[in-house]
Amino acid sequence: MGALKMLRHLLAALLVLSSASAARAQGAPLPDYELSRVWGQAMVEVTNTSVNGYDFSRVTLNADIKLSANFSNIRLGEYNVAANNGAGADFAINRLQFGRSDLDDAARTVALSNPYLELVYRNAGNASTREVIGMRLGFEGISGHIGLAAHSISGSLAFTDTLGRTLDTNQDPQGGKRWDGTNCGAGNTCPFNLANVSAIQAGDSNGPSRDFFISILKQSVQYPSAAGQPPSSAAMQGLWLNWRDRLLALNPGAALPPNLPKPGG
Repeated sequence: MGALKMLRHLLAALLVLSSASAARAQGAPLPDYELSRVWGQAMVEVTNTSVNGYDFSRVTLNADIKLSANFSNIRLGEYNVAANNGAGADFAINRLQFGRSDLDDAARTVALSNPYLELVYRNAGNASTREVIGMRLGFEGISGHIGLAAHSISGSLAFTDTLGRTLDTNQDPQGGKRWDGTNCGAGNTCPFNLANVSAIQAGDSNGPSRDFFISILKQSVQYPSAAGQPPSSAAMQGLWLNWRDRLLALNPGAALPPNLPKPGG
């Protein structure tokens, strides 16, 4: 339920910020010399795209958010998968933390930029057969420290550690469904597994991690990529996490770092 609450809170924030922006808008004409000194960007951007027979409607909030939060016992997408049932759920996560409290103050929050919600339709032009296939919620940028304690996750994921070793769902024979990082194909030993990934640094000197999204779908869909974002592989049916870009697994096998309130805060 923690993840669902997080999704609801983010959507509520989108609505509150949008309405607040509208409430402050006071239309007034400006002379040309003042207009020449004004520039800006729409707070909410809507884009429509058609790819491979599907139609996508994306609502992006052009905003920067700093988040410090802990989520526990996330278990979503419970149904049977014969090929690889894993822990019995698409997301079986004991703990998900945004920020950590054992480093400097900058590590206490995670920077999130441009959150977006995107719906995908089939047969959008035909009212009698139009159907919503699913949706995704994502961020165009994430920078900061993430704590993770997970049994299995359905998704397209890749973590590289400080030794240059990469744990990647592309090596999973099941394609990342109910993935726990222990099966890397015949003759290919996994450098570590998902249970060893406890502390993640998102983003590097080149910029933030740019491909995070969570989707819920009735069938597999290839989502379009926005400008500046790396392409993603197709998201599978059910709940799916896409996150591969600029992720560093810090000291695999170490304990989950603390994320406690700041004393006196």
